[in-house]
Amino acid sequence: MHNTKKHVFSFCCLAAFAFFALASTVNKLHMGAFNYSNSVEDTSETRSYLLLNDGTKVYGDRIVWKAGLLQKKQIKIDDQAFHSSEVTGYRSGATFYGRVGNEFVQRIVRGKINVYVQFTEVTNTTTDHNGFTHSYSYTRTDYYAQKGDFAPLVGFANKTDIMRLVAGCPVAVAMADKSYHQLSKSVRHNRNYMNEIFETYNNDCKPVNP
Repeated sequence: MHNTKKHVFSFCCLAAFAFFALASTVNKLHMGAFNYSNSVEDTSETRSYLLLNDGTKVYGDRIVWKAGLLQKKQIKIDDQAFHSSEVTGYRSGATFYGRVGNEFVQRIVRGKINVYVQFTEVTNTTTDHNGFTHSYSYTRTDYYAQKGDFAPLVGFANKTDIMRLVAGCPVAVAMADKSYHQLSKSVRHNRNYMNEIFETYNNDCKPVNP
């Protein structure tokens, strides 16, 4: 009986957490909203490079970047080092990463509007009324949009943000203008659905999956 009550209580807590997560206006686009594995970069490029703020590409083989409170914020390609603020992004293999602050995040849509994704491991610790400490971890997913290759990356977190970004393309706006339940169904049916909202905008407002 005790275990049954415990399970019911746990279920209620999870249900409440899910409700508040869905009701939150902070971020309604969670992990899996976009397809992260598409190849979106120029296949004619075969080498890794840093893209500097002035548009210069510095080619090399090995890229290493460091950022932290006690670390020098720099990115190196082979034996050449640059301060992070000098670099707008870099390409390693078939993937491009754009800079957000002193960090670099993966580009998943390429075009007039670029879209990026960032994964952050988060651990929350709480103390209940009995003084017991509880910790849980999760992966936070954040999305960024960039108009052009050198503009700052700007975070977006819901369908209203997306509709603002693709305003001027009625087809893309209509794709985003659904309830979150409908958007989830669309993503289950087409893994690239959210990507295609931006790809449609980038394709001169012509559907990419007619």
